[in-house]
Amino acid sequence: MPSVVAPIAAVSPADDGRPSKGGAKGKEHSAALEQLRVAPLEVRVDRYHTFSLPLPDAPHWTRVNFWSVKTAAGFRYGKAHHGLVTAFVREVAESADPRRCVKDFEGWAKRRTDAFEVDLALDKPAAFAWHDTTVEVQGVRAHIATLALNEDYAAAYAVYPAWRGQCLAVGVAIPGQEDMVRAVQVRDRFVAEVLPYVKVLADHPPKESF
Repeated sequence: MPSVVAPIAAVSPADDGRPSKGGAKGKEHSAALEQLRVAPLEVRVDRYHTFSLPLPDAPHWTRVNFWSVKTAAGFRYGKAHHGLVTAFVREVAESADPRRCVKDFEGWAKRRTDAFEVDLALDKPAAFAWHDTTVEVQGVRAHIATLALNEDYAAAYAVYPAWRGQCLAVGVAIPGQEDMVRAVQVRDRFVAEVLPYVKVLADHPPKESF
């Protein structure tokens, strides 16, 4: 059952950037989620200063790489993975219009989720104005069940026509870990207050992914 006691917001513990051995549940996770739900937003940038996005409690997000996929940027909140933010650059054959960007990213993402047997349930999509176009944001609930992991996530992603022939996809995933109600609240904050405010800072994408 989801927690019904509102925890006190708590800054995530110091993160050394090394791989963790699993997520923390219970009060620690709920307190971290509450911090993500209420903390002020500050801007973080990718390694090459080509794009930026606001993050709640920004100083405590650690820049990380992921073993299974290369990203243009990756951040996690706490060594116990209380939250994950990832960004990908995707090349498209023709113009990087919003629909083409979304179609390309969703096709790529589906191949990966199918390979890892991730069960997805789509929430109602939203949309926001971004420069001179409209960008859609898709909310998702994901369930991963493997020998090493059995977890539910509240997630969302948006795909931007950021550069000529190249799109920027930004996603957030918040583990439920016995507090799915609050995880969805955090995810919804990202949909409303983070994804619409992604900014392109350069006229070219990052020169490499990690």
